[in-house]
Amino acid sequence: MQKPREFRLDIGDVELAVVEWPGVGDPVLLLHAAGFHSRCWKQVVKRLPGHHIYAVDLRFHGASDSHGTANWQLMADDIHQLIEKLGLERIVGVGHSIGGHLLARAAARAAERFRHLVLIDPVIMSAERYATFHTFSAQLNATDHPVSRRKNQWRDAREMYERFRERPPFNTWQPEVLRDYCDYALLPADDDSLHQLACDPINEAGIYLNQKGNEIVLAELPRIVTPVTLLRAAPSEHNMSDLSASPTWPGLAAALPDCREVYLPEMNHFIPMQDPQLVAQHILAAYD
Repeated sequence: MQKPREFRLDIGDVELAVVEWPGVGDPVLLLHAAGFHSRCWKQVVKRLPGHHIYAVDLRFHGASDSHGTANWQLMADDIHQLIEKLGLERIVGVGHSIGGHLLARAAARAAERFRHLVLIDPVIMSAERYATFHTFSAQLNATDHPVSRRKNQWRDAREMYERFRERPPFNTWQPEVLRDYCDYALLPADDDSLHQLACDPINEAGIYLNQKGNEIVLAELPRIVTPVTLLRAAPSEHNMSDLSASPTWPGLAAALPDCREVYLPEMNHFIPMQDPQLVAQHILAAYD
């Protein structure tokens, strides 16, 4: 596995942190889930030797800037601008959770830029569930969401790993992925002896709650003419606080012009963390 290049890309009002693994062929673009960062893809990348790969820290995450308020449209615009700035063509786009939503929005806007999409349990919900979510979230502030109460200060990544490794849903992850998450999840805190989460829990909670207008993705689905592989875990019973359950609309595959669904009821929402080899296989199949 080649050593990656890390750089910051100015896309206008923010700079996004990008990790690039050099290689040949059509590029792979990896977009992570809410609350995580680009290095969570490391175990997937290890299984894609020789490929040219970009992984991005979304706005409010990792080493990217956190300007503005949590807004999915803003983050979708970020990805479009990033693709334009990098001049990417024939992209194999891979998005998990919110990353899948943002990738779908980017492909609807510029389908000519993409070769294939691999959407991994994307946050693309049914119209009915969006309506339910709007009613639910309108009654809450970010500070009311349980995610906002995450432990935010740590001595180091080792303490974080030891705390999480036996707790759900982290105990369903491959240990190497959890280590990658912990190793890159922290930034120096005001107290020199401590570190804090790069994705502030208040920002993460705001991202979960701010779904207003996100149902526009449903109207954009017919414009996603790029072939899609959809990996979908078992659905939830409308439990908004269960982050391990699938948020993906079961009718999504049928609503896309060219989609092959792979249903994985034995897995939870964190498919790339549970089985990076499986994800890598589907990425490689996108080149066939």
